[in-house]
Amino acid sequence: MITKKPAVLPVVTMTLAMTLLASQAAAQTTPESRPDASAVIQEAQRMLESERTRTRTEQAEAWRLTERDWERYEALMEGPRGVWSPNLDPITALGVEARSAEERRRYAELLVQVERARTERELAFQRAYDAAWQRLYPNEMPVDEFTLRPRNAFHFTDEGALQARLTVHVAVNDCERCDSTVRELLAQGTQMDIFVLDSDGDDSVIRDWARRVGVPADRVRARDITLNHGQSDPERGIAVGSLPQVYPR
Repeated sequence: MITKKPAVLPVVTMTLAMTLLASQAAAQTTPESRPDASAVIQEAQRMLESERTRTRTEQAEAWRLTERDWERYEALMEGPRGVWSPNLDPITALGVEARSAEERRRYAELLVQVERARTERELAFQRAYDAAWQRLYPNEMPVDEFTLRPRNAFHFTDEGALQARLTVHVAVNDCERCDSTVRELLAQGTQMDIFVLDSDGDDSVIRDWARRVGVPADRVRARDITLNHGQSDPERGIAVGSLPQVYPR
């Protein structure tokens, strides 16, 4: 004879059920009025599903999606798309897996709106950061931390225009070509993010070099030019012995 194993409830459901059972049982005064365990477990499952629904609704609203959109997104991420792109945002995931041209257009427009709103918030904070720097350290050029402040491929000015930038990798010691290249780019008015590979994490090393090659402090404070601690990347040929290296962002 085959003995059928009882179904195993999720830990959260089981814990919730036990809590409800204990609290309800404590409130009863007679054995006849004590709650039935199966009824309490069903109530716990109902409450858990209600919580899941509420969370799903909140997540969907945060991305300006419908609950049906979110359900499809969750289903997609449980399949091949979740393996190929585990960290893909919901709108892009739905867009690349769109079932029609109309659906693809809708998600594309939604992503543009969400990205525009995000960029506006980031620009507002960047302006606040720049203003704070000028208040607190008016005579110093800000130096960014390369590993903590990644930048987009384009620089958004206060007017909202998109201007292509250059990434410039240099060394401050024994690299005359680095100095001359930066001076030439400065003369052309180029917007750039400069990464110094041999600064050893010392901001003063970068500031002294910037003054020596003539990097205008006002352009640094305006974020037209940024000064950063860099690091080698042998796969891209970025090393102290092969500088300068200049790339479009």
